[in-house]
Amino acid sequence: MAHTVESAVNSLRVAGRCPRLHVNALGEGVTCPDHIREQWQERLIIDLDSSYPLNLQCDANGISADLSFLAYVRRCTFPWNSIYVVADRATGRGIVFKENMPESVRASRPSPTTGPLPARSEMLAAARASGRSGTDAGAAPDEVERRRAAFRVIDGGT
Repeated sequence: MAHTVESAVNSLRVAGRCPRLHVNALGEGVTCPDHIREQWQERLIIDLDSSYPLNLQCDANGISADLSFLAYVRRCTFPWNSIYVVADRATGRGIVFKENMPESVRASRPSPTTGPLPARSEMLAAARASGRSGTDAGAAPDEVERRRAAFRVIDGGT
């Protein structure tokens, strides 16, 4: 079974979209150029553009790809727990994996007007407990708002 982050990446790629990942480059197991890690620290943004030959690979531990930094291609590895946002590069819409988000990033982000952003695992558990699938059909308005709170528009990687 695919990891939840992997599923989010794959769903965008299958739809012909470019996944944009927000990554904690300081996370354990992250492999990327040192100057990139130092510059971006917990706020590294990576686009998995299919027009570039990424040699993209996913396994039980994370995602690996050949990425270009200042015209130099380097093999990079990002464990699943280092990726805290998967968004569509074109629209900025995506999913936040709060359980992976570094505390410094979480503290700097405003919380949605509906309250604190629930962890994705809490959302899935609530959906399973209620017997509902992922759709909003027949859901109470407060349930719809609670589910939608897990999805946030990420504006340009800030």
